[in-house]
Amino acid sequence: MPEEELPHTLTSRIAVHPSAMVPGIPRFVFSVPDGWVVDEAPSALCVVRRPTDDAGFWVNALIRHDKVPRAVDFERAAKVTWVKLKRSTPSATEHGERLLRFGSNVVYTRGVELDGPGGRPLAQMQAMFFAPVDEGGKLVDFFQIVGTSPRDDSVPANMKAFVEIIASFRFV
Repeated sequence: MPEEELPHTLTSRIAVHPSAMVPGIPRFVFSVPDGWVVDEAPSALCVVRRPTDDAGFWVNALIRHDKVPRAVDFERAAKVTWVKLKRSTPSATEHGERLLRFGSNVVYTRGVELDGPGGRPLAQMQAMFFAPVDEGGKLVDFFQIVGTSPRDDSVPANMKAFVEIIASFRFV
């Protein structure tokens, strides 16, 4: 907007982020596995990844956040995320799902196998959970941690690292 079109007086309220009027996301902490790094990634709060690539693939765990209607529960979140994944990656197959508790976090987990770029077989560990909520409000903070690894001999070590991230995640 050109400067001449900006209002010359302030309104009675100023919106600030984060604030009660424009809330930010809940603060959190998590453990970064030994030797891994935290980095930026598109459409994610951050990515935790191995410091070097594996033949062109970066073993990683994306941490994502969305605001969703308060009526969304684990069953609905699992269905919606599965439909989105199948739409973008038709080769995806589910290999187990469980509801787990890590500290005060109840976490829906799902194992997935899929084909990555160039048809490379990949394994995923998906974790979904909600931030604690106060009374009232129409929305809830929904978090996802999606760890992706080549489907090879490195899977057990990578899955152990993904579990470390998920199990250590705490709201502060």
